[in-house]
Amino acid sequence: MSDLPDPNGETYVGDGLYASFDGWQVRLRAPRTDGDHWIGMEPEVYRALLRWIASYPRLKQHMEGA
Repeated sequence: MSDLPDPNGETYVGDGLYASFDGWQVRLRAPRTDGDHWIGMEPEVYRALLRWIASYPRLKQHMEGA
C-alpha cells in the first residue's frame, strides 16, 4: 500500500461522501441529482478543521468515538 492515495481514485467515506487527494488538497465530493458538490481542503484548511474540533473537548471525544 502506498503512503498516498492514487490521485486518479476516490474512496467512499460514508454519508454519500467520497474523498480523494490530488497531490495538494483533500477533495470531498458529494454527488447530487443536480450535479456534484465539491470541497477542496488545502493542508491549512484541514489543520484548521482539526483545531476547531479540538477546541471543543466533548466534540473531539465524540468524533474520536470515545
